Amino acid sequence: MDQSSRRRAAFLHVLVCLLFLGLVGRLYFIQVVRNSYYKGKLADQSHSRLEIALPPGPISDRLGLPLAVSSPVDAVWVNPSAIADKAAAARILAPILGLAEADLLARLSREGRKFEILKHKVTDEQAAAIRRVAGEAPFKPERRSPDLRLGLRTEYQRQYPNGPTLSQLIGHDSAEPSQREGLERTLAPYLMLPPKTVPVTYDGRQQILGAPTIDLNGAEATLTISLLFQRIVEEELEAACAEHHPKWAVAVAMNPKTGEILALANRPTFDPNKFQTASADSRLNRVVSVPYEPGSTLKPFTCAYALDLNLIKPDTMIDCENGLWTYGPRTLHDHHPYPKITLADVIKYSSNIGAAKVGALVLGQRRLYECMKRWGFGERTGVDLPAEDSGLLFPLAKWTIYSETSVPMGHEISVTPLQLVTAMSAIANGGTLYRPYVVRRVASSDGTLMFDNGPQVVRRVIGPKASQEMIEILKGVVKEGTGKKAAVDGVEVAGKTGTTQKIDPRTKLYTHEKYLASFVGFAPADDAKVCIAVVLDEPQGGSYYGGAVAAPVVGRILQRGLVYVK
Repeated sequence: MDQSSRRRAAFLHVLVCLLFLGLVGRLYFIQVVRNSYYKGKLADQSHSRLEIALPPGPISDRLGLPLAVSSPVDAVWVNPSAIADKAAAARILAPILGLAEADLLARLSREGRKFEILKHKVTDEQAAAIRRVAGEAPFKPERRSPDLRLGLRTEYQRQYPNGPTLSQLIGHDSAEPSQREGLERTLAPYLMLPPKTVPVTYDGRQQILGAPTIDLNGAEATLTISLLFQRIVEEELEAACAEHHPKWAVAVAMNPKTGEILALANRPTFDPNKFQTASADSRLNRVVSVPYEPGSTLKPFTCAYALDLNLIKPDTMIDCENGLWTYGPRTLHDHHPYPKITLADVIKYSSNIGAAKVGALVLGQRRLYECMKRWGFGERTGVDLPAEDSGLLFPLAKWTIYSETSVPMGHEISVTPLQLVTAMSAIANGGTLYRPYVVRRVASSDGTLMFDNGPQVVRRVIGPKASQEMIEILKGVVKEGTGKKAAVDGVEVAGKTGTTQKIDPRTKLYTHEKYLASFVGFAPADDAKVCIAVVLDEPQGGSYYGGAVAAPVVGRILQRGLVYVK
């Protein structure tokens, strides 16, 4: 080898050695000197955290039957910042998602957006189409820009397997929290849990290699409602509406010994699976939100309070003036001319004059006002449902000479159906007023109680003696009085009818053309398992009396449904 060749060989040898030493030095620098730095960079590029939405927890009745459940659905998302040809993207996506191309282009053109939900709750066909086009231009990731550009993520859709049944009580879910209604609103803090964040590993193409298994179960709410009993209540209320065509109607049932709400129904109604098409009127829970003048259904409370104070007895004779009595500047009338009759008969035959005399002459204004307050009228019951109305009980300072005779007849006062059934339950259970409630418990997936509810005494209103005396009187209403159509074979029923004249909004006077028909009662009378109130507004078809329109509804509900509340 000549001198020149040896020099070239030596140069190449030195060069290779230098390159090798440089490579070794670089590897030493990376793996030893900057080891922690590059490990962190690797972790940043291959590890991340993924946010996983949790399904809203189910709602079930007292036996575990489903009332509201969550089903997975797909939502379409896009990474606008990674898409170069936004016009082409909008043109492809518009027919798939059924959205306007111009609107899509505007959303894809927003500056700095790396994540945008294009559509929630897409169909299976739309989801399949999105999966197909996600691997094509302009959505297919490139080596220079490996970020995903289009995809699907799992969300959850609320479903109500019983349709309109219990719709006003359950309410409906909404992506906008302020638009939720009913228990879906009340229970949201427990059932709508925040997303879980989990660690995930990506490969070089930003495809997920693995993620830990997570528990998607959140919490479950159990109600006091009996779905089997509820269906009977709904059916009978619907039948009454078909027969009498009222403007609206409600029914509510309670366990008198605990305050548990067993059933609650409203007409008109709606399907919460299609709440977007439902009117505000059909979504209104009138049981808790709409007060009305209760009429004669209020008479037992005035008389029971007078009995408890030992101011009167069931056999005390009251002169009902043969149906015409002038007190102060006003003359009161009865539907039938009654002479002197007992207090029991005043309730049994629903004498306005007899009840007015108990209020004005036996109790007097101050004690009558205290009577109404103690039964819970004029204040919210505290039920765990939204939008409860307190009704109306004027302060004593605003009472007039008319008040002491109007209030005992159920005028110049308004109550909600829930207040009425709660107060009647106190008569049925021996004199104790309970707070009504509908949520029994909320428990997490591991069994931990997040919310536990139970009977809560508000106060004792009357003693057991007065309670039993009034129960006997209310039995007579069903056996021989105005509530005969609430009678059930083999079961003693106690209750009171109401037929309330409505006030004409134009004249501000009571009309003789529009009425509210109602009945509130309980059974078995001496060991009540359920107390039910039914109210129908402006029943049509010739009969408008509570005894003819509302009492039969309660009777049929008890006949069919009492077995489900024992």
